[in-house]
Parts: sequence; C-alpha cells; structure tokens
Amino acid sequence: MKVTHELSSLCPVARALDCVGDSWTLLILRDALQGARRFDDFQRGLGIASSMLTRRLERMVDDGLLEKRAYRDRPLRHDYRLTPKGRDLAPVILTLYRWGECHLPSDEDAMHLVDRETRRPVDPVLFDRCSQRELASDSVCIAEGPDATPAIKARVERMAAQACDRAPSPTPPEGDFAIPRAPWRSGDSHAPLRPGNTEPGLAKDEPGLSKDELE
Repeated sequence: MKVTHELSSLCPVARALDCVGDSWTLLILRDALQGARRFDDFQRGLGIASSMLTRRLERMVDDGLLEKRAYRDRPLRHDYRLTPKGRDLAPVILTLYRWGECHLPSDEDAMHLVDRETRRPVDPVLFDRCSQRELASDSVCIAEGPDATPAIKARVERMAAQACDRAPSPTPPEGDFAIPRAPWRSGDSHAPLRPGNTEPGLAKDEPGLSKDELE
C-alpha cells in the first residue's frame, strides 16, 4: 500500500516503504541475497503463485532493486540479479532476521544465521560508521535539514517534545537514609549476592537497614 501522507515524500522511511513495504518484496530480497536468480528458484523457495511473482519481479526491476538479464535465447529466459540498490537492503533483511529470532521464536530450531566462511553464528547489530558506536532507538533522533518545510520543523519539534515526555526521570541522589536499590525485582531468587553478605545489593561489611529504620 502506498503511503499518501503529505509529508511522505520528505521522509526516507516513507519513501523506502513505498518501494519495499510489501512482504513478498522482502522475501524475494531475502532469497536473492542467498543466491536465487531464476524465476523457478524464487517460486520454489516462496511457494508464490506465478502471476503474483511475475508482478513482484517486474516492479522490483522497475524500482531498480533487480536487474533482468537474458541467460538463454531459445527459448528466451531471464534471471534477476541484485543491483547495488537492492544489495544495500541486506542490513534490513539481517535486522529483520534478528528481530524475528528474538521476538517471534519458533519451537523448532530449524535455521541459524552464520558466517559464510567460518560457519559461526553471527549477531547483526547497527553501528554508526563515524563514531563506531552501536546504535539504539534511544541514542538517535530526527533533526531538521536545511530544506525543511514549516511542516517538517513542526513535526521534528513535536517528536522532540514527545521524547522528553517519555524520558525516564533522573535518579535522585541517595542520602544517608536511602534504601539500597537493585536492578532486579524484590524476591528474585536469581539476584546476585555480594561477597560476605546474605542480602543482594550490599557491599562487603556494609550494614543493612534494621526493621526499625525502615519503619
């Protein structure tokens, strides 16, 4: 489905979804990245109807994701090869694989993502090329560009305000009577114990609070 919001043409995410937002397109890219090229290869791997596969492949060629090449003259047959534009979607497919593996696990241990040469499991993450720092959702935000319209500027300001509203409250300084806090839940049998204590979260020889002090 094409994104029709008035700001869609100015948003890279919306423009990308117009091109690859269809699930069949992503699955075709998945198989193409693993070496599939011919029509029969895609149909066998996806179980998709011939007419639907034809339409998807033609659109991907029109969008510049695949290149159609003849590999036989009589009868004429074509295969479909990834363009640089299509190959640049590899991080998207790898991230979707990792997300599906983490959040939609299967009872069957059917497949793994491994290094092609070493055959060792890999764990895809996103890194910033400039800072060499791993990226997370709370470490990046949208900023306006030099050609931002008033609508874009208002949207950026609104998103910044929303982020501030949802930001966690700062940790108050701990005073003399503060109760030691732990990152685990109360009663968690797996909470780590510091050496020399039987209560989680206390340093060695650090006294806990008595019942009277807690009251």
